[in-house]
Amino acid sequence: MELYVIRHGIAQQLERENEFSDEKRTLTKEGRERLSEEVKGLRKLGVEFDLMLTSPLIRAVETAEIIAAAMGLGKKDVRTTANLAPGAPANVLFAEIKSHAGAESIALVGHQPDLGILASRIIQSEVDAIQLKKGGVCCINLSQTVPTLRGELVWLLTPRQLRLLARV
Repeated sequence: MELYVIRHGIAQQLERENEFSDEKRTLTKEGRERLSEEVKGLRKLGVEFDLMLTSPLIRAVETAEIIAAAMGLGKKDVRTTANLAPGAPANVLFAEIKSHAGAESIALVGHQPDLGILASRIIQSEVDAIQLKKGGVCCINLSQTVPTLRGELVWLLTPRQLRLLARV
């Protein structure tokens, strides 16, 4: 199974417009535009998702919607899960991923530092957390799901690299 770990796009700062609530921060216009270009880079790489799981926070949901629309995923293929909210326990997310054993590729859309910690844990990295920039993506080839998720980092791309791929 391929696991794609995707950090949400560029979002608003905490301000009066979002009631100073992290949960209500939306993507900026620039964030939406960059994501649209970055997903073209993913498509050039031949990336496809069977399922996309996203954090319930607005900026992650918006990121998932942009990517899903560009990749032709239906609404039933995109699911919101509290297991990708900031601070959610990784073992519960791992159990949710395992419950989709029939999927060949799953995308996870969420937040730093949680995603970086999750990826580092799966690949058994000596680094505490892989650094994902906003809109960055890494691909992990899962080789083991029992007793826990284990895999190998296939690639890690910055948003800029994805946009450059889109232009090739």
